[in-house]
Amino acid sequence: MAQAAASTCEICTAGPGEHYCQQCDQLFCGSCKLSHLRTKISKNHTFLSGPSINKEEKLFCTEHEEMFLFYCQDCDTPVCRICSVEKHSRHLMTDLTKSAEKLRFEVVKNIEAKVTTSKVNLSKIEKETKTYRDEVKAVIKTITEEGNYWKNLIDKKVGSFVRLLHDEEQKTIQNITALTKVYRRDIENCQQWEKKIKEMETMADVLLFERLKKLKVDVDNIDLKPVPEGSYVSYRNKKPSGTEIDSLFGEMQFKEGKAIMEKSESQQNSRPKKSQKRYKYTCEFCG
Repeated sequence: MAQAAASTCEICTAGPGEHYCQQCDQLFCGSCKLSHLRTKISKNHTFLSGPSINKEEKLFCTEHEEMFLFYCQDCDTPVCRICSVEKHSRHLMTDLTKSAEKLRFEVVKNIEAKVTTSKVNLSKIEKETKTYRDEVKAVIKTITEEGNYWKNLIDKKVGSFVRLLHDEEQKTIQNITALTKVYRRDIENCQQWEKKIKEMETMADVLLFERLKKLKVDVDNIDLKPVPEGSYVSYRNKKPSGTEIDSLFGEMQFKEGKAIMEKSESQQNSRPKKSQKRYKYTCEFCG
């Protein structure tokens, strides 16, 4: 378990144990550390300082109580001086400090490369996202303009139909009105003749006969034409099919971007092979 910075110095037992000697496996305070390094036998000892001290982490070979000096590349493990002779004599050995430094350099370089690549990829994603969203706006604008074009044509056609109906209605009403006046005039004449006949009831037969003969001529001259068939108007609704509506518009194309994350072979096989789709506009009113 990591030792806190407030642990007691194992030499003077008074000061805080802030420094750990890797060779002696002991905690030192600042003063005892300086004294320890002044001693000839321990002047080359190395210390760990701060809250990261962990005495349970063995920094020495547990078999020989020797400090690790080498790194065995064949076994991928640090070894002490004795182990390098007894167990790893024919193995490829390197200095542990140099190996650690080399590994640190490789890890840092790898991290920096990944950060650089990630930033480049992020910039590319942002650029492509903006381009894609601009394309969506452009397509929406084109579709809207195309729809408005057909709407205007439809409005013009509807307007021409309505004007034609009003013109025909006006002509028909004028004819009906004229014909109505003729029949009303005939009715008025007949009513007047009926009134005259009633007034002639007291006349002598001779006079009555003469008057009726003249009246008969006027009545016979009235030609009651038959009423023409009623005016008729209708509209047969032509319901276009979905394919006819689709033919008025263009086609949209979608291209799916390739996945960035790696997938297992089964997942890759389950994905559709086609990466491009085409869609046609459909009219929701046409079924």
